[in-house]
Amino acid sequence: FRCQDCLSPLLSCHACLLQLHLRMPFHRIEEWQDGFFHAVTLKFLGLHIQLGHKAGETCHHLSPTFHDNFIVINTHGIHEVGLDFCGCEHEASHYKQLLWARLFPATATDPRTAATFAVLKFFHLLSFKSKVSTYKFYHSLAL
Repeated sequence: FRCQDCLSPLLSCHACLLQLHLRMPFHRIEEWQDGFFHAVTLKFLGLHIQLGHKAGETCHHLSPTFHDNFIVINTHGIHEVGLDFCGCEHEASHYKQLLWARLFPATATDPRTAATFAVLKFFHLLSFKSKVSTYKFYHSLAL
């Protein structure tokens, strides 16, 4: 496996790649197969983002997203990720857990899509400085 976004051009095994990307879940990964690199998601490789706890901590009351599908819009593109909310008794609502993780939910009730604060700031800058429309900005990320 290799990461298009990490500084190191070195190839990694499956376990090392997941360990390296626990805190970088929106990087673009490629897998060597059939003589060339194919795009593969970190979700497909088994990475799940756990909200409501410190990175690496396990929650014993997971609240998975609807059909294990969650979409995150980031400056690198649009990512399908594995995301679990904390279901502990003391934990905040889902949209608050997303906001604490610097993810802006598309809706406050049962969120299934979010945008990173970084992509919102980037869009804000582009829309004012170069007059990029929301439609064109979104489709440039979808490439």
